[in-house]
Amino acid sequence: MAPAASPASDQAASLPAPATPSAPPAAVDEPVHPSYIAAEAVARTRLPMWVMPLFVLLPFWGFLYLGAFGERGEKKVLDPLVLGAQVYRSQGCSSCHGAAGEGGVGPALAGGESAITFPEEADHEAWIKSGSGGVKGQPYGDPDRPGGQRGPAKGIMPGFPGLSDAEIKAVVAYEREKL
Repeated sequence: MAPAASPASDQAASLPAPATPSAPPAAVDEPVHPSYIAAEAVARTRLPMWVMPLFVLLPFWGFLYLGAFGERGEKKVLDPLVLGAQVYRSQGCSSCHGAAGEGGVGPALAGGESAITFPEEADHEAWIKSGSGGVKGQPYGDPDRPGGQRGPAKGIMPGFPGLSDAEIKAVVAYEREKL
C-alpha cells in the first residue's frame, strides 16, 4: 500500500525554496588593481594645482631671462669733457699734474697753461700720444710763450699710444677748458 501523503509535505513541496544570499556580479569592464601595485593603464586627466602657477609664470620668466642678454637701449654719447676727465683720472695724469691741474712732479696745467704751452691742439695731442721721451733734454712747447719754452724735458712724461684718438682729443679738451 502506498503511504498517504501528509498535508504538510504537500505544502512544503509547493513552496519555493528559500533564497540564498549571492555575491553581486563583478564588473567585467574595469580590472581591479591591488593598491600596492601601480596601475599602468590608468591615465591622469588633470594637472596638480601647484603646477598651474608655474605654467603661467614660465613664459614671463623666459621673456625676462632672454631680455637680460645683449645691448639694451641706445648708446649714450659721452660729453668730451666728461670723457676727458675720466681718462685724465684713469690714466694717472692727476698723480703728476695734480687732481685740479695745479702741478706737482709734472708742470701745472690749470689756468690755461696747457693752451699756452701748446697753442695748436694737434701739438698738444702729439705730446700726449708720444710723451716726453723723444725730446728728453730739450725745451718743448711754443717758443713765443710768455716765459719761454718749457723744459728741458726730463723724459718722465709717458706716452699714451694705447688711447684712441677720441680719448686723446677729450683729454686735450679737458686740460684746455676745465683745468
